[in-house]
Amino acid sequence: MKNKFISIISPQYGTAGTDLNYYKIAHNLSSKGHKIKLLIIGDEWNDRHTSDDLDKVYLINRNLFSILKNRFFHWKITMILAIIFSTIPFLIYLFKNKSSSYLLGLFPIFPLIIFFLVRFKNTIVFSIQGLPRSNLFTMNLFFSKLIKNVKCVIPNESMKNYLDKKYKISKNIHYNVISNAVLDQSIITQSNEEIIDEWYADKKLKKIIAVGRLTYQKNFDNLIKSFRNVIEIDSSARLIIIGDGEDFYLLNNLKKELELDDSVKFLGYKRNPYKYIKNSDLFVMNSRWEGPGHVLIEAMGVGCPVITTDCDSGPADTIQNGEYGLLVKPDDCNQLSQSMIYALKNKKEMILKLKKSKLFLNRFYTPEVADRYLHLFNT
Repeated sequence: MKNKFISIISPQYGTAGTDLNYYKIAHNLSSKGHKIKLLIIGDEWNDRHTSDDLDKVYLINRNLFSILKNRFFHWKITMILAIIFSTIPFLIYLFKNKSSSYLLGLFPIFPLIIFFLVRFKNTIVFSIQGLPRSNLFTMNLFFSKLIKNVKCVIPNESMKNYLDKKYKISKNIHYNVISNAVLDQSIITQSNEEIIDEWYADKKLKKIIAVGRLTYQKNFDNLIKSFRNVIEIDSSARLIIIGDGEDFYLLNNLKKELELDDSVKFLGYKRNPYKYIKNSDLFVMNSRWEGPGHVLIEAMGVGCPVITTDCDSGPADTIQNGEYGLLVKPDDCNQLSQSMIYALKNKKEMILKLKKSKLFLNRFYTPEVADRYLHLFNT
């Protein structure tokens, strides 16, 4: 099979799971001899995610982007300005690399318009990540339908149902379902590293862990309130939250108000959260909305029983509607509390649910995902 030349562009900074998904695909295809270039508008694929073995092309000067990305600009304004500054460099790249096909990220309206105007003929794969919520996303779907050589990818069937319900044009689009590249051997290896932490050293404590940015979407406030009910039933329970974000002070104050200083701990950002997840008794993802939920998949991959909210659009698919974990309604403190108490009391049942997921999880391993994307570019 002839090696492909694929340029990957993800004009949406700050979506760590999405960016890492593309990077894993890029790295796998590059290792098989394909020519891969990462086209960078924001701060995707920053140093903590990537090595230097992939060719990176910055469409906007990194110093200029640093100026744009500051507290005086809303992130949407930052990205609009970044896209404007990137237009001419992208056109130059496009004409210098005429043999390249393209993999596009969450919000690709700017390259899609350019592809339409220049009548680009090579394969374009538009991979819909995260959970599109803006009405402007209709434009992405419109140009995807208009340009005949665009192939759309979604991570699960629930995304199709969500898009059809929210955007009328979606019903006329054919979607290829390919899971995200989430799992690989490096995650398993990191999960086996040693933890130096007093709570994890105490085998009598029952550790509940949650991982993610401290934002409204992740709904950590509801989790902390729910955990207050858990600690009243089981004083050995502990809640560990890994991540940083704008809601830290709000959440930390909530912890103090509920008198949970001795049972809830914020660890901040961790380069390796997997060792904490593996050594916890339960992982909880309490989001108000999600894609498939990368950290949920990672938790299952390293062997931690899980609870997740049944939110739009993918977590229910990820645990197969409760077959591989417990499913709760978003923002339902009582149900979440009761589910956490149940999971801690019925650990054997939770582990059995997790073991059933082994074959299902294969679809999230990077080599299989990369092969399926490559097939799209070859057909």
